[in-house]
Amino acid sequence: MPVEFSFDFKKTLAATTYIASKEVPELTKYKLCKLLFLADKYHLVRYGRVITGDYYWAVPHGPIPTRTLDILDAIISPTNTGIWDQQADYFSRALELDREYENPRFKAIVAFDASELSQSDVMAIDKTIARYGNMGFEELKAITHSMYAYKQAWNRRIQGANRAIMDFEEFFEEDSDAVSGAREAMLEDDSLRKNFPVHH
Repeated sequence: MPVEFSFDFKKTLAATTYIASKEVPELTKYKLCKLLFLADKYHLVRYGRVITGDYYWAVPHGPIPTRTLDILDAIISPTNTGIWDQQADYFSRALELDREYENPRFKAIVAFDASELSQSDVMAIDKTIARYGNMGFEELKAITHSMYAYKQAWNRRIQGANRAIMDFEEFFEEDSDAVSGAREAMLEDDSLRKNFPVHH
């Protein structure tokens, strides 16, 4: 079975708020999703775990963090349809939405919850912003389209489909940031989660 992580809403909110507090230009939902993907990927290949726990689909515009995108969409276009709106409410208290633009832009209006992010989480986000934060959407799209995990998922999609799930195991391939042993640590942790699930 493919590696799975558990979506961590509080960490995702903290990571999103942190990115939105960094004066990243043109921070639309599309760019925000790209930066979260790149930060998750950077952290995974170095430490064997992602930051957000979200899972990624390969779609025509590149990888998307599925649950996070649902929440951002709910902020932009409120629908009052259940759980995502409840979570979007927390996001909307942390993020200001500038609707002056065709694609609204996000900015943090509160400080991120530092207790939710580890030092390595923050470092991964900082590295991602430094490397990619000033890039436009088309440039980020081209970069993520060229990544092995995206290309493999896109090639696996069912005929006629416009999306396919990405495998975390493939995030390590052709990645200069990958650290020896991180992939093995990810696989070991995943095996423990599946064989000895924690029940709350």
